[in-house]
Amino acid sequence: MKSEHPSDGLFSARLMKAVRLRFAHIDECPFVGERSFLDSASGSLRLKGVCDVVKAESSLPDQINRHTPGSSHVMETIRRGEDDVRCFLGSDGVVVSALTATSALFRTIRDAVTHFPGTNVVTTSLDHPATYDALFRWAEITGRQFRVADPNPSTGTVSVESIAELIDADTSVLAFIHGSNVSGAYLDAAEIIRQARHINPDICVIIDGVQYAPYAPVDMDELGADVYVIAPYKTYCKKGIGFALLSERFASIPHDRVLAKSEDDWHLGSDDHVNYAAWSAAVDYFSWLGGHFTGSPSRRERVRAAMLAVDSHVTGLLHRLLYGSDKAPGLKEIDGVKLYGMQGDLQQRSCVVAMNFTGVDPADAAQRYLERGIVVQGRKSVMSRRHFSALDIEMGGIVRVSAAHYTSPESVDQFLKTTAEMAK
Repeated sequence: MKSEHPSDGLFSARLMKAVRLRFAHIDECPFVGERSFLDSASGSLRLKGVCDVVKAESSLPDQINRHTPGSSHVMETIRRGEDDVRCFLGSDGVVVSALTATSALFRTIRDAVTHFPGTNVVTTSLDHPATYDALFRWAEITGRQFRVADPNPSTGTVSVESIAELIDADTSVLAFIHGSNVSGAYLDAAEIIRQARHINPDICVIIDGVQYAPYAPVDMDELGADVYVIAPYKTYCKKGIGFALLSERFASIPHDRVLAKSEDDWHLGSDDHVNYAAWSAAVDYFSWLGGHFTGSPSRRERVRAAMLAVDSHVTGLLHRLLYGSDKAPGLKEIDGVKLYGMQGDLQQRSCVVAMNFTGVDPADAAQRYLERGIVVQGRKSVMSRRHFSALDIEMGGIVRVSAAHYTSPESVDQFLKTTAEMAK
């Protein structure tokens, strides 16, 4: 099979064209017109296949557990969608759906802290409020000590050692982010969990994979986590759904449930089958993409091959953003641009860059990009103030540039040329 990766890790021009054809609004926005989209960390572009499925399935009136062909279709769609969560995350665990990934994290963290014995819980100051605030709330309610590991501001990540040193035999829950949506840096989840379980074999581990799962393969069984949470809208799907995948151990703990159902049933009410259909459409896309890199008939193997290729492509984009090419200078070469948390191995981060222009408000800078046809985020959200402090970020915020595997090298070059002009 001919490689779809040139030596720089980017998709071949042929595959890049095929990928971009599968996304809606890839080069234009119904509100601003032609533009280059570099705000994927806020929420990815949608797959056309997902949009088509949502339109088709939304019109169906049938409910679960009825004696009709339509009801059978709805139940089969939900079953397939759950199987595709397991396929994507590499585990045969129990699937929990929620309106958002945040609500899935709040629910599972509450049940973890109130069930697993101990006197303290551990997280990081780099974590999203979905994890940090939920863990803080339930630690306070249950009287547990709340322990927080801080990141290295130069690398934008939290080391294994700084987390492990907070864990002891009385740590009941460890909850942490797999990838940062501010610095883009990944945490070494496998080694963190290995060391945590060496210290306390019974510790409960919950991972927020929202900002990691769209960019690299996940194998929950290999990681050994109890809970892994994703947000489909950041993985080229749709809003209105979040998924948590639970280990067999976690699925059996006490939780909100309908008493007539089995003890490991986490469904509350009637799920909207449209959300599951949309997720399966996204996994269909990953299976198609992975078919360019493996001849395996296994859906899981094709999805894994796709995510390995995505990881390679976004690393290539990140390298181009930072160091440039013969088309444009990289951010590290442009005077007047300050980068945050960008030291370290580029292989261990998604294509997210936190930057500022000297003396320019981030929101103003984002507006100036938009006027030049480029969408980035001027991030000054109250959700990120703790992150800004932990990473020594000035200006009260950042210009966040974020790309995905549908982002072309030409889009990066356009951004770099515009940045060099703006910096003057």
